[in-house]
Amino acid sequence: MNNLGYPERRGCAVVGLDRSTYDDIKFHKPTDREIRHLLLTDAIADIHARSRGTYGRLRIRAALEIEQGLIVNKKLIARIMGELGIQGLPGPKKGVKNLKNIATCEDLVQRNFTAAAPNELWEHHRASDL
Repeated sequence: MNNLGYPERRGCAVVGLDRSTYDDIKFHKPTDREIRHLLLTDAIADIHARSRGTYGRLRIRAALEIEQGLIVNKKLIARIMGELGIQGLPGPKKGVKNLKNIATCEDLVQRNFTAAAPNELWEHHRASDL
């Protein structure tokens, strides 16, 4: 509105903005952190696009370090990726499957684990199968 010839005070009143807030926005100089954040945002988006959407935060971090020599915290990369709405493909599953309630093989010795001689239980089971 200032470009149309209206005074700043009138424009702030119409929009419902305090004059002090307007002055803060008008005379704000970006900090080094904000500039770094903008540069990282562009770099992360570029690396993610070049990887065809497959790279996650760890690979993007490695690419930033290798290609541009930037050391960046993986939490910052994850936050920027969240702001951009991008994510990498899931990696390999980790951990061991819980086999507690999974059915096992047939009980060949009928839970009888005592034998008088070696291979006695197995010989008895093999003879009954024939």
